[in-house]
Amino acid sequence: MPEEIRRATGRWERSGAGAPASGEGPFEISDDGVTAGPVAVEFLDVDTLTDADRVLTLGIFPEGSLRLSMLARRHETFAAALGDARDRARLAGLLAHGVTVPETFAGALWADAREARFLVYATHVAVVPKTGDPFQIPYGDVTAVSFEAAAWAVVLETSAGPVAFGRLARQTDAFHRAVAAAQDAQARRLEAIAGSAAFADGRGVAAEALPELDRLLEAWTAPERAECAAAILAAADRKATRIGLVELLDPDGESLAAKTPLPENVAAFLLAEVGGKVVLEILSGPSAATYVFKGDVEAINRDLQQLHFRRRPLSLSEKEAAGEAGRPYRLALRKLEPLKRLRAAITARLIHTESWAEAFARAERV
Repeated sequence: MPEEIRRATGRWERSGAGAPASGEGPFEISDDGVTAGPVAVEFLDVDTLTDADRVLTLGIFPEGSLRLSMLARRHETFAAALGDARDRARLAGLLAHGVTVPETFAGALWADAREARFLVYATHVAVVPKTGDPFQIPYGDVTAVSFEAAAWAVVLETSAGPVAFGRLARQTDAFHRAVAAAQDAQARRLEAIAGSAAFADGRGVAAEALPELDRLLEAWTAPERAECAAAILAAADRKATRIGLVELLDPDGESLAAKTPLPENVAAFLLAEVGGKVVLEILSGPSAATYVFKGDVEAINRDLQQLHFRRRPLSLSEKEAAGEAGRPYRLALRKLEPLKRLRAAITARLIHTESWAEAFARAERV
C-alpha cells in the first residue's frame, strides 16, 4: 500500500481511556494500528469502524472511541486505507487468513444483506463484512457449492447450514467457478494422498467407514509418534476412532515426517474417544502435544476444523493468554467461538517427553 495514503493530518478525539483527550496533528496507519498525535490504537482492539459526516469513528475494546475528522481532501483515501489495513489485521486476528494470495470478490451476505468482501483461498473462503467480524468457511466443511438463479446467489452448504453470497453482479459466475474449483482442487489433492475420496480437509473419517485404517496409520504416522498412537488406540473405542488430513495454515519450520512422506504443510491426525474424552494426536507434521478434551468427538472435530488445527492459540495457558504471548491472539481468544469452546474443553495437554505414557494414563483417569 503506498505510504502517502496512510498519512494525513486532522483533528482527533479519544474517549474512554482515562481522561478524554483531543488535539490536532498527524495521523498514520501501520499494518497493526493507527496513531493520531500521541494516541495509538491497535486494529485488534477496534471492534467497529464507521464513516459518517466525514468523521471516522473507531470503537475500541473494552471501551471508548477514537474520532478522526477534518481530513479535508485526504478523507476518502485515508478512510479506504484505514479500512483495508484494519480488515487485514482482523482477518489474521480471527485466524481467517491463508498462506496463499486469495482471489477477491465484492458482494453481500444474502442472509442479512451486509456488504462484504469474499476472499477465495486454496483452503477456504474468508468473509470480511463491512460491519461485523471476519470469518472463514473451510472447504472441508463444504458439502456442496451451487448457484441459485431465483436469488442470483452462490450457496455453500456446510455443517452449520447454508451460507449464501449475493450482489456479486457480473462476478457471480466467476465467484462460483473460483470456489468450486478451489474446493475440487483441494479434494483431489487429498484423494491423491489418501487413495480415497472419503477425506475432506480437517475432517476425520471414522474407522468403521475406513477398512484401510491400519494401512493409513502405518503410512501417515511419524516414527516418533508410533508408540503414542498405539497407546491411544489400545485405550480407545476403535469404531469411533477417526483419522484425517489437514492442510496447515500455520506450518512449523521443522516437522515430523510420516513413514510415507506427506506433502509440505499437510499433517495427519488421530481423534479417539478414550474414557469419555476425546484425544487429539498429530501423527505427523508439527511436533504438537497430545490434547485431551471433554465433549463429543464430532463437535471437537468441527471446531478444530474451523481453526484449521492451529495449535498455538490452543496451547497458551491462561497466564500466557493474558500476557505478551497471547497478544497476537487476543481477538481470537475473545471472539472466536470454536477456539473458546476448545480451550474450555481441554482437560490435559501432554508434552511428548519420556513421561508421556504416565501422563496419558493419568489423563484417562481424570
